[in-house]
Amino acid sequence: MSIEICGVGKRFGSFVALDTIDLHIPTGELVALLGPSGCGKTTLLRIIAGMETADAGHVKFAGEEATHLHARERKVGFVFQHYALFRHLSVFENVAFGLRVKPKRERPAEGEIRRRVIDLLKLVQLDWLAERYPSQLSGGQRQRIALARALAVEPKVLLLDEPFGALDTKVRKELRRWLRRLHDEMHISSVFVTHDQEEALEVADRVVVMNHGRVEQIGTPDEVYSNPASPFVYQFLGNVNVFHNRVHGKWADVGRDVAGDDPDKTAAGEAMAFVRPHDIDIEHKPLPGGLEALVQDVHAIGPLVRVELAHASELIEVELTRERATVLNLARGQTVWLKPRQIKVFKVLEMALEECGSGI
Repeated sequence: MSIEICGVGKRFGSFVALDTIDLHIPTGELVALLGPSGCGKTTLLRIIAGMETADAGHVKFAGEEATHLHARERKVGFVFQHYALFRHLSVFENVAFGLRVKPKRERPAEGEIRRRVIDLLKLVQLDWLAERYPSQLSGGQRQRIALARALAVEPKVLLLDEPFGALDTKVRKELRRWLRRLHDEMHISSVFVTHDQEEALEVADRVVVMNHGRVEQIGTPDEVYSNPASPFVYQFLGNVNVFHNRVHGKWADVGRDVAGDDPDKTAAGEAMAFVRPHDIDIEHKPLPGGLEALVQDVHAIGPLVRVELAHASELIEVELTRERATVLNLARGQTVWLKPRQIKVFKVLEMALEECGSGI
């Protein structure tokens, strides 16, 4: 079932939680609402679910008006961050709960409830835990039971609010891969809220990047990461080096001249140049158009080596493979030359410069 958000706005007193949001989610798509705390993503999710009322705008399911429908009438499954399982009920009864509380005329027969619950427990690979209680489960198991409970009522839309936020890193990675496979099997329209960039980029079909109650960019994971629409998106999606400079045509003056992009930015003016740490080459010999820098520190982090360098008043971070770092044999105090392979230039107003900040 498709979801359409048309001009939705929401205030809490003088605080603008959502500022005229427009969003279309096609049937069967898995969409991530990504942004920092307080950006409005959970408020938007709750408005879709019918748990919160919008001050303005409309919500449509499959083209039909749903703005004023009660949450019970929207046929939405909701998964909370902290599971919200009933501690006094077994795993089986937690999953069966939504079916048992249906009005009598809609409630399945007991045999159908049992069949559906067992099928769902098999789907989330936990049928062997049917008689246990939530206190006897791990965090990852509880979250899968919460998802099975949401699916039991056969929702047309699945909504997940920071579904893996309370779990450790290893379990999160396992569950998000599992969620992606589950979604591909069920092909149900799904929206999940997260502030974890890696999670959104790995799991979602499309990512909606939000900030201060507004949508900054909508696109596939590759689009929002490789072609960010604003300085905020660039900085939010992974590590980045930020240089303040002046733009002249298609060139950014960062210490010395380094090729920029965005041919539409032809007028001189204040700007910010963004370079990802893994998009910078390091050499021991001078590079044409390169920057001379001093090695400040070298850190080996798993398969990567992170190098901190100083150029004038700028601190620059570079990420290298272990193989490349071994060849370079970098050490504190060495002088090296840097050259970005890719650089993104944004021409910005003074207010935007102040909001986005400086440095790495």
